[in-house]
Amino acid sequence: MHSFVSAALLFLSVSNLVAQDFSGTYTGTYNGDPVVLKLSTTAANTYTGTINDSQMTYEVAAQSTGKNLKGTCTEKSLGLNLQLSGVLNGTSLNLNLSMMGAIITFDLKKAGAQVAVVAAPSQSIPSDARRDPAVVGRWTHQSNYNSGYGQGSMSSESVMIFYADGRLADGGSRTVTSGSDWSGSSSDQGSGVVEGVIWYTKGGQLYLQSVINGKTETQLLGKYYIEDGKMLITAQNGNKMLLYKG
Repeated sequence: MHSFVSAALLFLSVSNLVAQDFSGTYTGTYNGDPVVLKLSTTAANTYTGTINDSQMTYEVAAQSTGKNLKGTCTEKSLGLNLQLSGVLNGTSLNLNLSMMGAIITFDLKKAGAQVAVVAAPSQSIPSDARRDPAVVGRWTHQSNYNSGYGQGSMSSESVMIFYADGRLADGGSRTVTSGSDWSGSSSDQGSGVVEGVIWYTKGGQLYLQSVINGKTETQLLGKYYIEDGKMLITAQNGNKMLLYKG
């Protein structure tokens, strides 16, 4: 399990270094019925708003972490309380509403949004740091988990792309779950280049750096070793994670 936890921390740390702005109006359809989601910021990473279809209006209260949104969706006149979760990839919001095991999925588009062109990073790195060419490329982490009791298993892979100029990109992920009489899968195409985040190497260790509200923050991923298309990252707590190039 250690390698699975380490992988989650690596890929989540990249996407969470820069909080995304969920405020705005999103539109889509569900079974041919127009759906409109409106979100407004009430505090840092905190949102309120509404979801409207042709029949009802739901009140939304949610919080964001990186590109993920979680909260509640309430229709007061009928006493309906649903759990809300979503993932924002660029201008597309994949939204799930769940209640008593039932899940409704919407694919919404942010109205009036323009796709940002992410330029090469301008942040400076320490004078004794560099960008090891061996790190540059597309790296995939694979993990497998089995309950050990015949109840189910899960396999997943996540992709991170390190560019030579210091940029990072979320290359997406895929998860497959299965049990004795059930199976399922989910995938995420990734959000592309993570704006405001860069990577560099120093003393055989791999770092991430971001600028948030004018303040530079640095995160040590761990000591790295690369050989035969494989990169092993050892975190400060001793957890290890293996990635495959290509």
